[in-house]
Amino acid sequence: MGLRKPISYRWRLFIPLVALLWFTIATMVFFQYKREQSYRSDIVKNRLEFVTQRVIYAYEHNANLAPFTKFITDYFKQSVYNDARISVYNTNSNELVYSFGDPIKLYKTDADKRPNFFYSEKATKDRNFIVYTAMPHTVSLAEALAPDSTMWITIIILALVVTIIAFFSTHYISKTVKLLHNFAKQAATEKHLDSTFEFPKDELGDVSQQIVNLFNSKNKAIEESEKEHQVALAAIEEKSRLKRELTNNINHEIKTPVGIIKGYVDTIADDPEMPQGTRNHFISKTQEQITRLCNLLNDISTITRLNESTATIPTEKLNFHDLVYTIVNDVIESGSNNEMELTFDIPLNCYINGNSSLLNSTILNLIKNSVAYSRGTLMRLEMIGESLKFYTFRYYDNGTGVDEEHIPNLFERFYRIDAGRSRKAGGTGLGLPIVKNTINTHGGKITVRNRIEGGLEFTFTLPRAK
Repeated sequence: MGLRKPISYRWRLFIPLVALLWFTIATMVFFQYKREQSYRSDIVKNRLEFVTQRVIYAYEHNANLAPFTKFITDYFKQSVYNDARISVYNTNSNELVYSFGDPIKLYKTDADKRPNFFYSEKATKDRNFIVYTAMPHTVSLAEALAPDSTMWITIIILALVVTIIAFFSTHYISKTVKLLHNFAKQAATEKHLDSTFEFPKDELGDVSQQIVNLFNSKNKAIEESEKEHQVALAAIEEKSRLKRELTNNINHEIKTPVGIIKGYVDTIADDPEMPQGTRNHFISKTQEQITRLCNLLNDISTITRLNESTATIPTEKLNFHDLVYTIVNDVIESGSNNEMELTFDIPLNCYINGNSSLLNSTILNLIKNSVAYSRGTLMRLEMIGESLKFYTFRYYDNGTGVDEEHIPNLFERFYRIDAGRSRKAGGTGLGLPIVKNTINTHGGKITVRNRIEGGLEFTFTLPRAK
């Protein structure tokens, strides 16, 4: 046997509400019916009582009863009182003096009184006359005591109006509940809600909309958290990959000078009778490789410190003009510029917030890169712009530049355009990566491009001192 389909919330709300309203109306109708019936009964009884009192009054005041009895006879006929019975007896002679309708027995028993709707016995003060009044239960009396049809029509219209109002009210309320139910079903099975829920503009609709908004906010927060988690995992993976790559590159780069050094030393050790000129040549080459190895280790130490200790690098207010002036003079005096012209144009009051050691290394790396690879005759560093937070600088040479395909890779560690020529020039492959990491560590940015006039141009920003 299949399960019965559950009654919807709308009908479970509508049926009890209508039943309660109808019960309330029925209760009110019942009491109103009784009240109306009692009121009409009182009217009939009061009129019959009035007739009795008037008859007694006439006898007590010796008034002519004929006009009144004629009026009563005419009034009662063809009315609800047509079945009424009025009998007046002379108690002294037991004579029936007046009678309307069937005469009432003088000595009526209680059993005879019960079937009547109304029964009364009233005597005059001197007890000479007694008036009996009775009204039996008849169809015409029942119709007269019953409320008129207007009352029933009004009740029916009221019941219909109440039912219609309850129908639309429960439909309005159940619409919100149905939407909320659909939302709950979708929320339980789906992460993304494609449907839009337009709730009625009332308190229940506002609460429902707040629930939907909270759910969407929670899902959005979860999605953002998942995205951040994925980004963090990707960053960790990338960092691990770079570390592995750096380690492999370091091993490879260190092996070369170490192998050369070992070869020269072994050659010298194996041939004690080696001519002094040859020995000095091997020792000189060994010293070159040792110097290269020291430079490589220093660069590795620098780039590792930049990658892993960004927050701990101390900075201070520096006069960038003085820093560049000192570097340029040292390079020219030492002959490190290899006869290339080295100039600069930095304002005297150019104060930046930075680390003098790292910035010194950065500028020297740019100069060394030009000297080693540019094949040009000119190097220049100058300030080309400023904003509220940063100065913008440009360093360039007039050399041959590089092929465009190499431009995106110039800041990669150990990247060489010509590996053989680079090693011969003594480069470690970490100069330009150190430059980029230093600029980024200071909060700036650096880009590189080929100049139209020839050579490479580096544009970078450094933060202004507060």
